[in-house]
Amino acid sequence: MSNALKRLLDLMPKAPEFIGTITSEDHPNYKVLVVDGSGLVLCSSNSKYSVGDRVVVSENEIKRSAPTGAVVQIEV
Repeated sequence: MSNALKRLLDLMPKAPEFIGTITSEDHPNYKVLVVDGSGLVLCSSNSKYSVGDRVVVSENEIKRSAPTGAVVQIEV
C-alpha cells in the first residue's frame, strides 16, 4: 500500500502557476502581464495565442488557457 501523504503531494504542482494576460505576441514568444501585479513575463508556448487571451504561466512557459472570472490567491 502506498503512502497517502506522498500521493497527495504528488498531485500538487511542483512550480507555482500564475494567471496573466498576453500583451504581446510573436509566436512562440509572448509577453504576459501577470495578474498579481508582479509585471511582465517573457514566456514561450507551442500553441498560438492572441493578445488579450488569459493564460496560465509556470516557469516561463504558457501551460494552458485560463478560465474567466476573478482570481483568488490561496496560501498553502
